[in-house]
Amino acid sequence: MKKKYLILIPIIILILDIILILTGAIKPIDEFVYKIIISFKCDVLTEILKFITFLANTKTIVVFNVILVLFILLTKKTKLLLVTISSITSGITNKLIKHIFKRPRPTGLKLISQGGYSFPSGHTMISFLFYGMIIYLLYKHKVKYYKVFITLLAILMILVMISRIYLGVHYFSDIVGGACVGIIILSVLISLYKKYNKEWWYESSYNRCK
Repeated sequence: MKKKYLILIPIIILILDIILILTGAIKPIDEFVYKIIISFKCDVLTEILKFITFLANTKTIVVFNVILVLFILLTKKTKLLLVTISSITSGITNKLIKHIFKRPRPTGLKLISQGGYSFPSGHTMISFLFYGMIIYLLYKHKVKYYKVFITLLAILMILVMISRIYLGVHYFSDIVGGACVGIIILSVLISLYKKYNKEWWYESSYNRCK
């Protein structure tokens, strides 16, 4: 399959996920996944996953982005603005989708308090767009020890998804939806970056050669 068609995979999964949610057919799967994850419940794991979910909290990501923007201003590494753009896009898109579907959060055991609607998972979306864009930039520019950083960030993203189900504030299908939307937006942003970055590079190279 050509790379340009790979984006169809998360789109198809997202559509199927929405259909299953709207018809109620996803309920047994949501319950099954939750039972497996919560079966590992213990005080230590709860505290660890509370911290993990904190790393994808809206306020936390805002602080990270403020620090990032200050770093960009000092170093002129403007490509890092892609991370901030991804974060802003994630926040706006997530709120729009949540208000369209207005899916209530799980009514069972909640280990943290969380307001708002359930679908799609905002923490999952922001982790895919914020940490996902960092992974892309690390890979693209082959930063020293980039493989180690990419592995750690990938593990963090997986743990964020698990934490939302474990803490009782999201269904499995919310996580799937958040991941799919995150991947779709991330793919679009990266494609736009590649397109316009190439055009900028060509024009700059042409001007230098004149």
